[in-house]
Amino acid sequence: MPTRLIIIKRRVPSQNKSQYTHWSRYTKERDAWFLLIRAHLPPLAQPVTEPVRIALRSYRTRLVDFANLVGGAKPIPDALQRLGWIKDDSPRWFFCDYHQFQVPKADERTEIEFLPWAGDLPEGLDPDV
Repeated sequence: MPTRLIIIKRRVPSQNKSQYTHWSRYTKERDAWFLLIRAHLPPLAQPVTEPVRIALRSYRTRLVDFANLVGGAKPIPDALQRLGWIKDDSPRWFFCDYHQFQVPKADERTEIEFLPWAGDLPEGLDPDV
C-alpha cells in the first residue's frame, strides 16, 4: 500500500473519557470517527488482503498516558476495518505506531498515515492464512 496521510480535525479522546462512559456516548464517538474517516477514505470495493501499518499522531492540548491514547483510538482501526482498508485489527494484519504532541487548542487534530509494512510476521503466524 502506498504512503497516504489523512488529517482529521478531531483529537483522539482518552480511553477514560470515551469507553468508560454510558454505552450511547461511546457509540456516538465511534460513529463520529467512522464518518470522519469515511469522508477521507471511501469504502473499498475489494478489501485489502495484505498487512497494513499506520502511524497515528494525536495533536492535543493535554497529553495522556500511552494506554489511554491507544484505548481512545480504538474506533479508528474499527472504522478502517469496516471500510475495507485493513483486513483485521489483529497483529497478523495491522500494526500501529501511536504518537502524541502537545499543541494549542486551535491546532488539535489526528493524523493517520499509511506506511509500508516493515515487519516480519510474529513467530508462529502463517503468511498464507
